[in-house]
Order: sequence, then C-alpha cells, then structure tokens
Amino acid sequence: MALSILLLDDNPDDRALSRRELERHFPGCAIREAGDRAAFEAQMAAGLAYDVIITDYQMRWTTGLDVLQRVKAHDAERPVIMFTATGTQEIAVEAMKLGLDDYVIKSPRHYARLPVAVRTCLDRAEIRARAIRSETRLSALLENIHLGVFRMSLDGRVEEANAALRTMLGRDLSPAEMAGHPLLAKVREKLPSLAKTLDAAEIQAQFESDPAGFRFYVVKLLRVRVNGHDAIDGIVEDATSLRRADAEIHRLNAELEQRILERTNQLEEANEALEAFGFSVSHDLREPLRTIQGYAHALRQDFGAGELDNLRNYIDRIDVIARRIDLMVSDLLEFARLSRAEIPTEIVRVAAAVGEAQAVLQAEPAYRQARIQVCMDPELSVKAHRLTLVQALTNLLSNACKFVRAGQSAAIVIQAVPEGRKVRIAVQDNGIGIDEAALGRIFNVFERLHGEEEYPGTGIGLAIVKKGVERMGGSVGVESTPGTGSTFWIALERP
Repeated sequence: MALSILLLDDNPDDRALSRRELERHFPGCAIREAGDRAAFEAQMAAGLAYDVIITDYQMRWTTGLDVLQRVKAHDAERPVIMFTATGTQEIAVEAMKLGLDDYVIKSPRHYARLPVAVRTCLDRAEIRARAIRSETRLSALLENIHLGVFRMSLDGRVEEANAALRTMLGRDLSPAEMAGHPLLAKVREKLPSLAKTLDAAEIQAQFESDPAGFRFYVVKLLRVRVNGHDAIDGIVEDATSLRRADAEIHRLNAELEQRILERTNQLEEANEALEAFGFSVSHDLREPLRTIQGYAHALRQDFGAGELDNLRNYIDRIDVIARRIDLMVSDLLEFARLSRAEIPTEIVRVAAAVGEAQAVLQAEPAYRQARIQVCMDPELSVKAHRLTLVQALTNLLSNACKFVRAGQSAAIVIQAVPEGRKVRIAVQDNGIGIDEAALGRIFNVFERLHGEEEYPGTGIGLAIVKKGVERMGGSVGVESTPGTGSTFWIALERP
C-alpha cells in the first residue's frame, strides 16, 4: 500500500514545499493537506487513517501541542512529527513528553530532513508493532506454562492431576483433600451442565487467602469420551496476578485522572492569574508614567511661556513618582524571585522570626508609635525559609501599623499557636478593616483598596506574602470587620 501522510499547516507555501520534498522521496505517496480547523476536524471524524501525521506548531487556529494531544488520544501509536519554525526547546521537550515521535526545524535547509524523519518514524512504528506482537506471543506462552490440568469423573472424583494443580491447591494435599478444595467443589457444581460430549464451560472463582489477600482462578472444562466412558477434562489458570494488576490499573487510572484534573485546574488558575498579573502590571506601571509625562508637558509649556512659579513643584512631584515606580519595580522583582527561586526550608523559631521583623521596622515612625504584644511559646518552631518568613511577617506588621484611622496609633497582637501538624501565626490589628467583598482579592498583585494619598504603597506587599508562604508549603488568610480591625494569618508545617 502507498504511504499516506496528513500534513497540517496554515501556510500553503510551507505545505507545498513539504509536499514537494515528500513526494520526491516517497513516489506515489498519498498526501492530504489540512490548513484550517474545519479540515482537521473532518480528518479527526474520518478516523485519522494515515501512516504519519506532520504538523506545524503555531497555526492560526490551534497549536501543534493541541494537535499532538488529540491524535495521541485517538491512537497512541500513530506517528506524529512536528515541523515548525516557531518552536522552542521547551516546546520540543513538552511535545516529546506527550508522545511526539520527531521534531524538525522548518527552514530551507531542513526540508530535506523531513523525509528522513518520516522514514525514521515508520521504521520505529514497525519495530514497535513487531515488539508488541512478540510480547503478546511470549505472554500467552508464559501464561500457559504453569497451568493446572486434571481429569474428573462424572460423579466428581479427581482421577488425574498434574503438579501445577497440586501446587495451586496445596502441595501436601491428599487426593481426597484435593477433591474437597472449594475450587473443585465449584467444578462439581458445574458438572450437570455438561450434558453431552464436547460440552464446554468456564468457571471464574475467587477465594480469600492469608496473607496474600485473595486468589483468583479461571477453570475451563470440557466433557470428553475416553476409553468408552465420559469424563471431564479441566485446565486451571491462576490469574491472581492479572486480577490484581487489573485492580491496580483501575486504581492508578482513577488516581491519574484525579491528578490530571487537579493539574488542569492548577493550569487554568495559573493562566487566569497570569492574565490578571499582566493586566495589573500594564495598568499600574503605565499610570505613574502617564503622570510623569503630564508634568513634563506642563514643565515644557510653563518654561516656554516664562512661567516659572510651579517648576519646583512639578520637579518634586516627578521625583516622588519616580521613587514610587522604583519601589513598584523592586517589589515586582521580589515577587518574581519568589515565584522561581529555590526556597529550601529549615526549622525556624517563630519568636525569633518575629523579632527580626520588628527590628526591620524600627526606623518607621508608625511602628514606633504602635503598641505591640507578642503572645507565643518562644520555643515554638515551623518548617520555613527564615528570610522569606521574616519578609512576610515584616509586610504584615507594616500594614498593621499603616492602615489605621487618622490620629490613631496601631495596637497589634502577634500570636502563634499549634493547630495539629501546623502552626498558625496571626497578626491582629485595630485598623480600618476590610470589606467582605474585597477579602478574596487583597492578595492579588497591585490590589489597592485605598488611594495613594490616603495610604501609600505599591499594592504588592500582600502578594509577596502569599507567594512566599505558599512556596514554603504553607497558606495565608485574613479575617476582618470594617471599622474594627483585621487578623492576617500564616499557617506553616511543624517540624
């Protein structure tokens, strides 16, 4: 049969060049092209009956990874080659994990590589097919080597039994004891259904055993004519390992499906967070830049008109805004560092970490005016990265000092108590509180609930707290009543 190839690419020129190279090396091959979603879906519906599928990576209507996943879900053994100019090493690695057979860079000098990749894939596919056939034959042989064989009279007496059967039922059993085994008792119950010569039956029986758990047998029976009288020939297969493997496969499949579902949910959440992060960064960084542009424009106009009264004020405002941008960028870099850096944990005393956080804040006027109460066992410890924990506590304490009503000093209680295998570290304040509607988003990047003039800050501090704590294997949360105060808490594992 002629070689059949499905070529997926939204660029007709690339398809034409690929077709030319393939037809030169595989005369008479049948190449079907698909340049859009409709054509691909039609091929999926038709069953993808092709020897090889070649796909680009970046297409207007999909990606090569999506194509690869759908093809492998339809037929895991179907060879797939990715032929692309837009892929990366990371994409190639991910594709190989999903079962990609080959990855070819699309360039004028690499078109000649495409037929080589096709030939290699076909050779590998044939090798796999032969291996599967050989494995099947070998498995059948191994399964039938250790078979119990017996002959039984029509009244249920065991006349003959081989060593494999005696091993299955109990090597030291006498013929009478063997006849009383529950498996042969089930065989005798089946005898009336074998009414005439060559009647056959099959029995599947499972028995509890100790300590193995259970044994599973498959018995095939045939009524035969031997020396002028009828008897029952039986073959017994101990299929316990297969039954256990089947149960384990079902368990692993269920576990894998759950893990895939969890991973999918995590990826969806990560994508949503990434989109929100990108929007926030774009919005919150461009806003002060627009303000600087506005002041620069005002400076240019006033200077040109000889109006110099407001120049110093404009320059001061530009300086303040530039420092705020610098602080925002620094916080963003810290957030990014926490997202990717290795954060090894060690045993950290909570009281010591709280003390370090307090030392960091000594220079802040709001902290010096605050009343701080620390309530915890000085020996209480957690598994954490010390600097990351100190940074998180510093941010929470700084916020507790800052978000109070005008003319009021902060009163803060820092507690740490064991809760099962966790330690809950809480920072309770008497501040302005948070509306219930805002509780679910205050840990987002650039999430600000108040104006810059009222409560200055970058809006990244709580996001840094959450990211750092989660990287240490912990969790964060908040409980708040507007006008009364808030309690921010961190939960980390105990040593």
